[in-house]
Amino acid sequence: MPDIPAHRNQLARVYPSRRKVLLSTWGLAVGAGTGALTACGGALGDEANVRFSNGTVDYSSVDFSVAGSKVVSALANAGATSNWVTIDSGDNQINLYSAGSSSAKLSETRKFSEDTYTSVLAYGSLGSSIKLRYIDESNAVPESGVKLRLLHAAPGLAGVDVYVTNTSSLSGLAPSLSAASFDTLTDFVAVGADSYRVRITSAGNQSNVLFDLPEKVNLVGKSVTTLVIVPRATGSLPNVLALPEKSGAVLLPNSLAS
Repeated sequence: MPDIPAHRNQLARVYPSRRKVLLSTWGLAVGAGTGALTACGGALGDEANVRFSNGTVDYSSVDFSVAGSKVVSALANAGATSNWVTIDSGDNQINLYSAGSSSAKLSETRKFSEDTYTSVLAYGSLGSSIKLRYIDESNAVPESGVKLRLLHAAPGLAGVDVYVTNTSSLSGLAPSLSAASFDTLTDFVAVGADSYRVRITSAGNQSNVLFDLPEKVNLVGKSVTTLVIVPRATGSLPNVLALPEKSGAVLLPNSLAS
């Protein structure tokens, strides 16, 4: 398993990115001997830090603009995420486009405070409506272990259970996180720093596994992460996007999907 380099200083005025699918973790990396991801340095002056993810079903590739300037181009769906970009703090108009189009599919104005970090997720479908979710990354870091929460952003799935375990069988285990429906953001739970296997099942049905990453993931302590269930470009099985606060996003591939 290749080493995943630490993400430092991924800040730029215009910094488009097509993030590759990497076997890595939130604030850490899969497998022994790999380095932990570190937080990026703060923006200077009256700037804020933002990154963008495409979790939509219908837009295979999207562009994002901020205050009239394109900052991300051709970002694929299924959970691709840009690097961090710096924008002026204060009120900013965020526009979502189908890649290459000049007609915005969604436009919202949002206030971004100075020296903050925010993940902006485009998600949903034309059938359920396309939305933007702003994930504030200012949560207190635990003194030890990991704080995890779940955002259910796959409109084709009903309730789900997420198991972060170091066992091969789920029998007799309670889920680590549960979301009753699409568009649910859970509270944080505490998880010890250790190596884990990540699985998702239908709510209350351990035999219906929707996502599996058998490669164990090494969770480094003193980190905060939002796990986002996103639809894949094809098929009904999801991917998982890990958004460690103030660090590099990681798209976890589904070993069950062909």
